[in-house]
Amino acid sequence: MLFIILQVQDKPKTLEDLRWKNRVVLYFPHDTSSWTFPDDSISNEIEERKIKYFVISDTAFSNSEMEFSQAYLDKLKIRYKMGSKLDSWVLIGLDGGAKVRKEEKIDWEYIFKTIDAMPMRQSEIRRGGG
Repeated sequence: MLFIILQVQDKPKTLEDLRWKNRVVLYFPHDTSSWTFPDDSISNEIEERKIKYFVISDTAFSNSEMEFSQAYLDKLKIRYKMGSKLDSWVLIGLDGGAKVRKEEKIDWEYIFKTIDAMPMRQSEIRRGGG
């Protein structure tokens, strides 16, 4: 039992730790001043859709506790930012696959509509999970 409790308390160290539990949005702002924290209504929508977001620039922050190493953050930049000099973001589904990649400021409404059209989200809605 103690092992299970300790396992639950571990902070994610990679995106793989979130697979099948959360959708992920990685946001790579050109400069951190372009990021504003979501207001309460957006935060509720984020929570309802089981989204963990990670803002990755010179530093990283999230709506989730994390223990991503700097080396891992650098790998995420290489894999998902792909050298873009603009603001960019990536939506990663519950299955761990990248669903959308855009070079623009984060667009929560577009992200919500995209998620809501996904079969797993439709299933969650039918089951009353949001």
